[in-house]
Amino acid sequence: MIKAVFFDLDGTLLNSKKQISEETVLALKKCREKDVKLFVATARPPILDRMLNWTEKEFGLFDGGIFCNGGVERIGREDNYTYIPEHVVSYCVSETGKYPELNIALQMEKNIHAFNRFPEKSARKHWGIEDREIRWIIPEYMKKVIKILIYYKNLVDSITPVPVPLFESLKKNCSSKTKIYLTDQGKVIQITSARASKYNSIENIRKSLGFSKKEIAVFGDDMNDLEMLSGYENSIAMGNGEEKAKNAAGFITLDNDSDGIIYGLSRYLDII
Repeated sequence: MIKAVFFDLDGTLLNSKKQISEETVLALKKCREKDVKLFVATARPPILDRMLNWTEKEFGLFDGGIFCNGGVERIGREDNYTYIPEHVVSYCVSETGKYPELNIALQMEKNIHAFNRFPEKSARKHWGIEDREIRWIIPEYMKKVIKILIYYKNLVDSITPVPVPLFESLKKNCSSKTKIYLTDQGKVIQITSARASKYNSIENIRKSLGFSKKEIAVFGDDMNDLEMLSGYENSIAMGNGEEKAKNAAGFITLDNDSDGIIYGLSRYLDII
């Protein structure tokens, strides 16, 4: 019997309009009526009210969440953070600086973001940041970094893949201390502490709730979902997902614009 379900957001729970469809909202409510606990498991920071215009309608569906690829764990109103070692942050900043026009962002507590190049004002809504929360990258802001993003342009409008040599260099020199993901069809490098991942955070939450691994189900679509998809037998990849994500999952559902969540909850998990 499934007692908790964890959902990636972009490409999974969210449709192409970055919304949870009304039909999916009803399906999630049915899960809650059956005492199934629901959590988000996303690369985004916790500020979904700013980034996605979430209100209590959406937040009220969930018992907590995993944010910044496991850099932030939330159960109820309590947040726990896992930081990237300072010397690793410094190395990533230095290596990124070797590529003109390539951007790096450091995400910290209280929604503070440090950049080597500020995003344009028109893009800051997508980041969920206000001007007062933006900093230039200096040593002071390398001490408590939760997640690093490396990308071109403003992130949301990038069409250029990040340099493969940079990704390989970071993997070679930082993989013992970090989790490094190449996502969004190669356009974004995401970095968290080696102790932070969606899978590790799900395990922390699972153990705190006293559930077995067989009582957990997960939905995902991208490279940063591989560990959780391969770590649970009740794992479902979206039809629009990366091939490696599909290969790692126990099941493949429909895409995120074709009621893939509802199909997975009903057809594979028999919850609704």
